[in-house]
Amino acid sequence: NEWLVNLDMVQSKVQFINIRDGSIERSFGRKGMGPGEMVNPSGFTISDDGKIFIHDNGMRKILCFNIDGEFLYSFSFPSDLGAGDNLKVRDGRLYVSLLELKYANPSEIWKSRTVGVFDLKGNLLNLFGVYDEIIKTFTYGAASTWFDFDRFGNLYSIDGGTYRIYKYDKNYKLIKVFGVQGKFRLPKEDIPWNLPPQEIVKRLMRSSGTRSLIVSGDYVYHQFSDLTEKAVRERNPLYSKNYLKLYDLDGNYIPSDIELPGILLDVDDEGRLYIYESDEPGNRVIGIYELKVVDKG
Repeated sequence: NEWLVNLDMVQSKVQFINIRDGSIERSFGRKGMGPGEMVNPSGFTISDDGKIFIHDNGMRKILCFNIDGEFLYSFSFPSDLGAGDNLKVRDGRLYVSLLELKYANPSEIWKSRTVGVFDLKGNLLNLFGVYDEIIKTFTYGAASTWFDFDRFGNLYSIDGGTYRIYKYDKNYKLIKVFGVQGKFRLPKEDIPWNLPPQEIVKRLMRSSGTRSLIVSGDYVYHQFSDLTEKAVRERNPLYSKNYLKLYDLDGNYIPSDIELPGILLDVDDEGRLYIYESDEPGNRVIGIYELKVVDKG
């Protein structure tokens, strides 16, 4: 209620930012391979009872802390699964985006399920979710999956290379697929990694890519971006063009495709959007916005 919680992946720290004045009130975490230390943290989530779960890609582990930063325990990720950076805790279960490693090759990656369900001690309970059909043709970015829950327990997921959103019920059954292309530019050619770097960048700039999927209140927020020359030159994603699509929970499109002033970090329970606008040293800015949906009849 009082903080925006941030994972600093460079310093391996969790920061609690006061949303009233932007100050970092406290932080915890350090680099290392000992208990409670992190090598390469890449994603995190917070449960309703205040436990913080962090995926450490360097050690292939999930670490659990309490809200005060005290290390509680960790567990290793299964050796036959590759964890993604999207984690959520719901109803005593941990959901993680993933790739089944037996399909970790360009011709079969689309066969993998996309979400793993674990208990909070790391026991695998279920695998579900499918990749979009486009992944059969265009493998670039296929291992990137974003997902979130609505207040009814339905899960929505999306691949990095498509605008289509997959909605699943509490029993992980697919309910519907929806999405409007709009400003989202589909890839027209694959991007093999044996191409020269300049050619890879050139092809990346011809299509859009999903950056995040957030479900809050009555809406599904799909953020996507177009790479720009300045973003490549400065190696800074804030210089990409970032857009936002909006849907209701039934998948009905609300005409949007809004260009954002930065990267959407989160949407709170009151519908406020937190957008990372500047990462200049000494002038890092997070803007807080209100999005109004108007029914024009």
